[in-house]
Amino acid sequence: MRNHSCILAALPTPLAIAVGTALLALTSASAPAHAQSAAASGAGVVVIANKSVPVDKLDAGQATQIFLKQVQTWPDGAPIQPVDLKDGSPLRAEFYARVTGRSAGQLRAYWARQAFTGMGFPPREVLTSDEMSRYVQATPGSVGYVDKRSVDPAAKVLLDTTR
Repeated sequence: MRNHSCILAALPTPLAIAVGTALLALTSASAPAHAQSAAASGAGVVVIANKSVPVDKLDAGQATQIFLKQVQTWPDGAPIQPVDLKDGSPLRAEFYARVTGRSAGQLRAYWARQAFTGMGFPPREVLTSDEMSRYVQATPGSVGYVDKRSVDPAAKVLLDTTR
């Protein structure tokens, strides 16, 4: 890969960050091997929400709109608070592949475009599924995803990707 640092240094900082992120996304054409193996494992991912969320079910299209922040309020007008696992997480790769059909590289490119145009920023990130579950339970309007085998009974399941 060519060194683009001299080109990026000449750009204003926000533009340099957006271009650099887009270049990184383009050079990361596929998900890491550990992410691909997690998706192949078939464990299954479920979308969970705080009990305060006024819906009981989502389809993959609705979940995609929520996690890409194309829809930002629940039907009652309350803000949607999506939360992601950190980039590189096998469960995150499986979630986005199954629900949105996007790879990690495609997501990085999407968020780089959104940030560059001032249209939005990615959801909050947490490090572990346990942290995801705790955040969703404690935050009204929040929505996240966990491995189907580790769903906490206090969470509301809105989408099961294995069905």
